[in-house]
Amino acid sequence: MKPTTRHIDTFCRLLTTIDLARVLDIESVAYQEPWSENFFLDTLDNKNTLASAVLVGGEVVGYIITNLCVDYADILNICIHPEHQRGGLGSLLWRHQIEKLKMHRISSVVLEVRDSNSAALSYYEKNGFKAIDRRNKYYKNGESAIIMRQFI
Repeated sequence: MKPTTRHIDTFCRLLTTIDLARVLDIESVAYQEPWSENFFLDTLDNKNTLASAVLVGGEVVGYIITNLCVDYADILNICIHPEHQRGGLGSLLWRHQIEKLKMHRISSVVLEVRDSNSAALSYYEKNGFKAIDRRNKYYKNGESAIIMRQFI
């Protein structure tokens, strides 16, 4: 059983290209269609990207990447390593990112989530996101996405 308490040495900070090897490792075990190294590099190089990492014991165990769009942000990618899920790290990372987004005068956040990802849908709803639309055949495999928004 996974521990449900956070370690004392848990903190969030800016995600940089220095973290990329670890991020790619996490991405490969967490997603069916992981982002490529070049996609991460291009995204992190974009001046409108705001990216953060959560670390435990000095090691990156999760990350969030958002794109700033005038008064709202689009969550492009959020992931906690499967071995560290359900321990509150995603919520810690999300609260950290909200504070950073507010500094940029962002008032709402949107994201797309796989129609079949009931765990993520439940998590987002529990944390204040509301379904606002649907993108049919959004993913490479033809699966649809639910568009969700949260006002912050």
